[in-house]
Amino acid sequence: MHADAEPTVLPDMLSLLREATGPSHERLDASFGSLTLSGRADLARFLAAHAIGLAPLFPVFSRFVEERLGLQCPDYPAMLRADLAALGVDTAALPVLDVPAEITGEGGAAGVGYVVCGSRLGLTVIRQRGYWGEAEGFRSAYMTDGRGHEAWKALVPKLRGGTFTPAQTDAARAAALAAFAIFTDAFAASAGIAAGQRTHG
Repeated sequence: MHADAEPTVLPDMLSLLREATGPSHERLDASFGSLTLSGRADLARFLAAHAIGLAPLFPVFSRFVEERLGLQCPDYPAMLRADLAALGVDTAALPVLDVPAEITGEGGAAGVGYVVCGSRLGLTVIRQRGYWGEAEGFRSAYMTDGRGHEAWKALVPKLRGGTFTPAQTDAARAAALAAFAIFTDAFAASAGIAAGQRTHG
């Protein structure tokens, strides 16, 4: 029997994904960290980049959350559309990124789940620091949604104690790297988007 057909209990899939994506994660954090979320324009770009990046990932992510984690997945794209519309950004004209094969391939959902759940966890820290609009009457549904921590708590034991074939391990790693690359491209594509500016494709 082919080796890939034999399930292998990995010591810690979470650590494997964290190690594999570490450099990508650091670069992406630096990009988003360059924004000043106390300003309206940078907040609009932050939300636009998330909208662009989540669009190709969300179908896989929502299925993973509901089928593998047993949770209801919040409609983050809808939240982002509402937030951006309130800031004057034409979401229909946002750039559309291609969906890489690694994202939709067999075994890739775990990697996508790792990246998106992790990004929601990171928003907890950002939310605590505050962002533009709270004093001006703008409240971001995307920024204030706190269910990301619940998803992360459900994800961790799946990755640490799950049974994966070597092929599934490779697929999850490739999907996670592809998801980080999507968010990197989304951040670049969001350049020039500012509150009150109607975007054009």
